[in-house]
Amino acid sequence: MNTSARELPAALAARFADAALAAQPAYERDLAALVGIDSGSHDPAGVNRVADWVEQRLDALGFAVVRHVDPSGAWGDALVATRRGTGAKRIVLFAHMDTVFAEGDAAARPFRIDERGHGRGPGVTDDKAGVIASLHAAAHLSAHDAETYGELVLVFTPDEEVGSPFGAGVLRAASAGADVALCMECARENGDLVTARKGVADLEVIVRGKAAHSGIEPERGAHAGVEAAHLTLFLQGLADPRAGVTVNVGVLRAGERLNIVPDHASLHVEVRATAAADLDATLARIRARVAAPETAGTSVEIASIEHCPPMEESPAGAALAARAVAIAGELGLAPGLARTGGVSDANRIAARGVPTLDGLGPVGGGDHSETEWLDLASVPQRIALLAALIADLGAASEIV
Repeated sequence: MNTSARELPAALAARFADAALAAQPAYERDLAALVGIDSGSHDPAGVNRVADWVEQRLDALGFAVVRHVDPSGAWGDALVATRRGTGAKRIVLFAHMDTVFAEGDAAARPFRIDERGHGRGPGVTDDKAGVIASLHAAAHLSAHDAETYGELVLVFTPDEEVGSPFGAGVLRAASAGADVALCMECARENGDLVTARKGVADLEVIVRGKAAHSGIEPERGAHAGVEAAHLTLFLQGLADPRAGVTVNVGVLRAGERLNIVPDHASLHVEVRATAAADLDATLARIRARVAAPETAGTSVEIASIEHCPPMEESPAGAALAARAVAIAGELGLAPGLARTGGVSDANRIAARGVPTLDGLGPVGGGDHSETEWLDLASVPQRIALLAALIADLGAASEIV
């Protein structure tokens, strides 16, 4: 095709929209099939049944598929699928196959369409709708001779809901050298795309003291619970709403018996921040405080820390979002651009300097609850937007 980057989506958007509308019954059948498979993060066999289904579709679409197996067996498999196009850009789409729901939920709450035209069922929005939208958009690009990219990479991970302990490494490797990354988490309830997400650090803090009889000789003890209380007040005081920093001591435990001065306590702490510098600075203040306990005879250590960097706004990300909004306008959509405190795998890719846009799936809400819903009427336009954006990015001389 010789059309320019800006002419390309205008020429194709209507055809993509018509094709996605015609494929809506097939999309709903696919969605029902995936929602009908239990795939909780801690159910690797269930996640792998989803992976089997997705892999078959990828094979049929002509993708070369590599299946990555977790050596520990704790998590399901990850899929990395690639397809060559006619251009030079490397574009990565990613979605996750796991849900937060327990085994048996799929049978108890099978896929259904309610009176508002919303799809219902475990994982319908987070993220099985995004998985299927990725496959349908790839099919439309092929069918309409619009594979303007150099390589399209689809990544499906098994453990996003628990922080991607296995899938993050697969996704990082697959996105190395990417020109752009598109995250298939669903859009916000109002249709907004997501341009920024807070980063998060989860910490376990351990306090050690000295046990003593609380009635006879409490002075011989070192009260770990008192130190934990001082720590809680300190940690909660680190929150800075103006800087986008939140801190929450979500779990606090001390002691085991009423008549013993506690010799141990633990705090499970979550820190979130909009900017990586603020997240790092907050963690540095926590480390300094942990090194200087206030209660005599106690010691404190950070036993573990899990860290996911923020998806920060950047000029490249803003330019990518502007492209998507412009193409959406050609489809009669007017999405806003949202910043959210929730974390997704987009955080990890954006932090590596790859221009990244999130929220490209259909519109939905109620994530992680029995009221989860997907607006099925939003599906054709959102798939058309995704396909047109990929075609536009592939044909562009510059991504941003």
